[in-house]
Amino acid sequence: MNKYMLILFESGDSYANMTPEEYQKEINAHGQWIAELGDRYDSGEPLENASFSVRGKDRMVTDGPFIEAKELVSGFYIIKAKSLEEATELSKGCPILNLGGSVEVRPVMHIEMK
Repeated sequence: MNKYMLILFESGDSYANMTPEEYQKEINAHGQWIAELGDRYDSGEPLENASFSVRGKDRMVTDGPFIEAKELVSGFYIIKAKSLEEATELSKGCPILNLGGSVEVRPVMHIEMK
């Protein structure tokens, strides 16, 4: 099996108006989905909104995410699947989609580091 990264995107205010109970329900939905993935689940984490970007040869540092961004990267999962198509099909179960978010599915390149 190959590994695929599911990059989660959502509105920066997806959780702003949720009650603690609604927020917990969303967290539980992710836990349930992970359980359904079984041994296809490798890892995953939510991400904080705060970030810095380092760019180019001069190592220019800028802060972000930027307010003009409609969607922010809010987390990721690493899953195992036989193909990109299968990983994409599995990503359709991600609870982030229920909040109007999106999932980008990317193959993880396997490189031997020496």
